[in-house]
Amino acid sequence: MPLLITRSIFHKFKVTPSVSKLSNKLLCSGPPEAILIEKSFEGPIIVLREEDNVDIIGPPDSLSNLRPIIRKSLRNETVLQRHFRETANAIQIWNQEFWANHNTNFLKEKAAFVKKHRSDKNHQLNADEMSEFYKEFLDKNWERHVKYNFEWYSKNFTLLYLALKVSIEQLKLKMLW
Repeated sequence: MPLLITRSIFHKFKVTPSVSKLSNKLLCSGPPEAILIEKSFEGPIIVLREEDNVDIIGPPDSLSNLRPIIRKSLRNETVLQRHFRETANAIQIWNQEFWANHNTNFLKEKAAFVKKHRSDKNHQLNADEMSEFYKEFLDKNWERHVKYNFEWYSKNFTLLYLALKVSIEQLKLKMLW
């Protein structure tokens, strides 16, 4: 089934040669405003107009289970807006790394626990047996989770403060126009 895409600027996670060629065709061609393509690309195609002021949220990461966010870089971005966007990106990367490491450790320790406590290969551990592992894992990582939560709250308050400053700046700019 063909996919209809209107002429606009492509923003993608990965640019493949076929998407690059298509985006050039879309950007350089005259009327008609739409073309048909086949759904045979490796990844998703994300089509945005330059004036679209939106962030792109991707599918959940396989390790962290967090959705990546690609934040829109505005054409006339102020220093404060850029600082806010870069800070939000840095916090996203920090959060992504924490949960990827945490979930990797969890899965490794869970596999080791299951291997150690299985009586035979066909026996699955029940919920009560697995609850021992979950409690042990949470107890062992309690301090790490507390530290993460304090850092997470601190970073989010920083983002809230920057967002407030950006909103005030935008309000001032609108009042000047």
